[in-house]
Amino acid sequence: MQNEKSVPHYKLIKIKQLIELDKYTITKIAQDNARLDFDLSVKEVIDLILTLNNTNFYKSMTSIYNHTIWQDVYHLNINKDTAYIKLQIISDESVIIQFKRK
Repeated sequence: MQNEKSVPHYKLIKIKQLIELDKYTITKIAQDNARLDFDLSVKEVIDLILTLNNTNFYKSMTSIYNHTIWQDVYHLNINKDTAYIKLQIISDESVIIQFKRK
């Protein structure tokens, strides 16, 4: 059962700190989607994520595979499209990044 809430589960500043420390993973499908949907490299995806602020927050939701794992969803306008970005911290040590066209 998937849950949702309207406040971030993770502090965006913590996500950015982990990313700046190179403690992140971008899923293979996110890399492919960023390239195919937006013509973005991994570095460009990271640069865009570092520009996120709280106004980009959309919702928090639990993983469809594990209701104890929360994912924060952000929307970011890129040209005329909107990116759907899911961020999740694992064990306070790493950020998992998912990225696709909304």
